[in-house]
Amino acid sequence: MSTLILPRRLPPRQLRHWPEQPNGGCPVAPSSLRVPQQNPAQPRAWPQNALAIMVALSLHAALAYWLTAEHPQAPEPTPPMPITVQWVPPPAPVPATQPVSQPTPQPAAEPQQQAPAPAAPNPTALPRPKTQAKTAAAKPAAPTHSAAPSTAPTTPAPAPAPSPAAAPAPAQTTTAPIGRAGYLNNPPPIYPPAAARRHQEGTTLLRVHVLPSGRTDQVQVLQSSGVPALDEAAQAAVRQWTFIPAKRGETPVEGWVNVPLAFKLAP
Repeated sequence: MSTLILPRRLPPRQLRHWPEQPNGGCPVAPSSLRVPQQNPAQPRAWPQNALAIMVALSLHAALAYWLTAEHPQAPEPTPPMPITVQWVPPPAPVPATQPVSQPTPQPAAEPQQQAPAPAAPNPTALPRPKTQAKTAAAKPAAPTHSAAPSTAPTTPAPAPAPSPAAAPAPAQTTTAPIGRAGYLNNPPPIYPPAAARRHQEGTTLLRVHVLPSGRTDQVQVLQSSGVPALDEAAQAAVRQWTFIPAKRGETPVEGWVNVPLAFKLAP
């Protein structure tokens, strides 16, 4: 009686017909003909898949970098940094003091000359009578009196009236130069790019000498902002400015004016 040996847990589709043995015995299933069944609990080959994904991502990253390096995008132009220009109002002109007119001194009245006292009359010596034969009574000579000068006081001549003092000319006031940027269209300073990148701010106070023509003659740094680049930018701009010159009355004259410039970055 022949016996058929089947493998365990083999699905029907995996059954095989083994050849019969040459000695006429029953067919035997050799161990080499067993078909192993894959265990569903066994993990799949994820390392190979992960490696392929990493290679693909690396290739895409390299391609994107190459495209960016070949065609760089032009940087957007940086708008100019706004600045604030502050002005110091010119000091009020000091009114010129008018000279006080002194009254003309009156001539002193001449003292009245006292009339000299009349001299006492000198009595004239009487001549001695001559003894004559006939005694005659000698008559004394009448004494002569000198005429006394008039003692009436002399009235001095009246002093001439003083002429009225001439009215002083009105004092001419002097005004300081004016150079407002909004009024004369003076260009503002250019904010130095290096100072803007470093976020440097400050206020520069300039001392400007203005000619009668309105042009600048000297530009001095009266108070530094602490940043040399800001001070140089302020001086370069103010040298190109036009001012309203100082005036004495209606005549343009040279003068000095303080110009503060504040460099501030936009928030």
